[in-house]
Amino acid sequence: MNFSLPQIEQIVDTALNKHGLNQVYQTFCNCLMKLERNEFLRLASDMNNKGNGYRAGSASGVWGSLSLRIPRDRLGHFYPVILSVLRNQENELHELAFNLYSKGLSTRDVSDVFESIYGKNYSKSSISRITQSFSEELQQWRDRLLQRRYPVLIVDALFTHIRRAGKVESEAIYTVIGLQEDMSRDILAIENIPQESASGWASLLQNLKARGLETTDLIIADGINGLENSIARVYPEADLQKCVVHLKRNILNHVRHDHKEEVAADLREVFNISDPTFSREEASDRFETFCVKWGSKYPYIKRLKNRHEMTYYFTYLQYDYRIRGMIYTTNWVERLHKSFRRVLKIRNSMPTEESALLLLSKVAMDKSDRYRKYPIYNFKFDTKLFPNKY
Repeated sequence: MNFSLPQIEQIVDTALNKHGLNQVYQTFCNCLMKLERNEFLRLASDMNNKGNGYRAGSASGVWGSLSLRIPRDRLGHFYPVILSVLRNQENELHELAFNLYSKGLSTRDVSDVFESIYGKNYSKSSISRITQSFSEELQQWRDRLLQRRYPVLIVDALFTHIRRAGKVESEAIYTVIGLQEDMSRDILAIENIPQESASGWASLLQNLKARGLETTDLIIADGINGLENSIARVYPEADLQKCVVHLKRNILNHVRHDHKEEVAADLREVFNISDPTFSREEASDRFETFCVKWGSKYPYIKRLKNRHEMTYYFTYLQYDYRIRGMIYTTNWVERLHKSFRRVLKIRNSMPTEESALLLLSKVAMDKSDRYRKYPIYNFKFDTKLFPNKY
C-alpha cells in the first residue's frame, strides 16, 4: 500500500494524538531497526545469513523509557545504527547529569532539571546511581601512576563538612598540585584525612612516592608545624617554601587597624619579589629590623624573631626573580580551592567522605585538563629547577 507524504503525515498526527510521542517514537525505532536489518541482509555477502527473531532492549525516550525489539541475524553480525545513536545519547545524558552534579547541583536539583526536559524518566535515585557509576573512573584517576620528577609541588588542605558515623564535622581535604617537566601543572592528589597534620602530610607524600614520584626540588606549603620534618623523611633533597601570604595575613590579624597599612608596607620591603639583586641575607636583616620595630608593640611579632621555621619563608630568594611571585605563596592551590568551595557551598555537608572525594575529583580532573594546555614558561629562566631549558 502506497501512501503520499500528506497521508503519512496525517497517519502520524493521528497516532501522536492517540498514543503520545514516546509510544510513536518507540514504534518508529523498532520499525527502523527492522528495515535496517532487511537492508543489511540484502547486501550481505553470505547468502546463508538470515533474520533470527528479536531480543528485548530498552533506551531513554523523550518522556520515558523505550521498550525495544532489537532484530538479530543468525551469524550475529548485525547491530542497528539507530541503537548506537540511542546508546550514545544515553551515555551523553549520564555525563551531563554528572557534570551538573559536579558544578554544584544536588542530585535532587539534577533530577528536577532532567524531569523538566525529559519527563519522569530520571529520579533522584537514578541520578545518584549515575554519579556513583563515575566513582571507579575517578578512583583510578586518583591512584594513577605519576611522573618520576615534578620540579615543584604546592600542597594545602581545604576543610569541608562531612558526615561520618552519624555526626557532621569539618574535615580536611588534602590537595597537591605539581609543576611538570613541560612547565604545565597537574593536580596529583585529592585525599581525605580528617585532621590536617604533619603526619597526615607525611602519609600523603609517601603515597605520592609509591605512585612513582621519586624526586622534587621545591615544596610550597602553609605554615603547619612540623611539616619540614615530614618532607625531610620522604623527599630529603627538596627545599621547603612556607607561604608568605599566610604569614602576612597572620601578622596583620595581630595588629591594630590603624597600624595595618604601615605594617603591610614594611612586610613588602621584607618579602621583596621584584628586585633581581635582593638576597636572602638582606631579607633576614630587614625582618629582624621589622621585629624590633613592631615587637615592642605586639608580642606576637616579637616571638617571630627567633623562631627557627622563619628561615623557610625566605627560600624563594634562592630562585630566579622572574618566578619568585609564583613560588612564595600557595596561591595556585588557593585558587583551586575556590573552585572546590563553589561546588560545596550549595551543600550543608557531604553525606560521606567518598561523596566529597567524588565531587572534588571531578572538579580537579576538569581543572587538570585546562592546566596542561597552558605551560608557565617563566620557569625556564630558573636553572636550578630547569637546568636544561635556557
